[in-house]
Amino acid sequence: MERNLTTEAIVLTNKRWGDLHRLVTMLSPSLGIFDAVAYGARKGKLAGGIDPFVIGTFYVYHNQARKVRSITDIEVTFQGEGIREDLARLYVAHAMAEMAMRMHGGDHEQLYGILSRHLVLLAQREVEPRRLFMQFALRFIAIMGLESDLSSCPVCAHPYETQEILYYHTGLHAPCCRSCADIDTETFEMALGPGGRKYLELTRNMEEVSAVSVDLTEATTERLFRYMVRQVNDILGSALRSLTGGVLTEALQ
Repeated sequence: MERNLTTEAIVLTNKRWGDLHRLVTMLSPSLGIFDAVAYGARKGKLAGGIDPFVIGTFYVYHNQARKVRSITDIEVTFQGEGIREDLARLYVAHAMAEMAMRMHGGDHEQLYGILSRHLVLLAQREVEPRRLFMQFALRFIAIMGLESDLSSCPVCAHPYETQEILYYHTGLHAPCCRSCADIDTETFEMALGPGGRKYLELTRNMEEVSAVSVDLTEATTERLFRYMVRQVNDILGSALRSLTGGVLTEALQ
C-alpha cells in the first residue's frame, strides 16, 4: 500500500486525540470510512479543514509500522457554512453523517456521492431540512439494497389501491399491506399515507436538487419525516443518536 495517499473525502466527525491532536473520521469514495490523525490540529494549519461536513481533497500519510494514518494537508472545496448556523440543518447533517458511519453493505462511492450532494444542498437557506433528510434517506436505503416497492405488497403481492394506507414489515424493512404487517397497526407510527407514498414515488428518481424543491404540506412533511426516521432506525437496528433529544422537536419544526 502507498505511504502517501490523496483522496476526496467528507469529514464525518472528529474527537480529541491527546492534548493537541484530533482523530478525524472521514468518508472517501475509494477508501470508504477511515480514521486519520490531524497532528497539532487545535492551532495548526489543519484546524479549519477537519470540522464535520467539510469536503475536500485530503493528503494522507500512512505509517504502516504504527498502523496509523495522518493528514498532512487539505484542499477544502466545501466548508459547511450555512449548516452550523442553523440548528435544524445541524441535526440533519449529523444524522446523515451517522448513517454513513453505520452503513452495513452498500457502495461507498455511491454513498460519498449522495452525502456530498446533500450536504451542499443543506447549506442553502431555501432548502427545507426535513425534506432533504427524506431524500437522503430514500437514496441511502436504495444503496443498501432495500428500496421499497410502493406499488404492491412485498409479502403477498397485493397491488395497492390509490388511497390505501401502507403499514410495515420489520423483517423486510419495508412497507406492506395491513394484513402482512408484523408490528402494531393501531398506533399508525409506521403507517405511510397516500400523500406520502405519492411524494416518495414522484421524487425518488429525480435529481436531488429537483426532489428537495417539490412542495409538501407541513402536516405531510412532519409525518413523512418521522416515518423515514423510524424506517432508518429499523434498518440500522437502533435509533439515530443524532435525532434524539429534547431540543430536536423544536429545531425541526
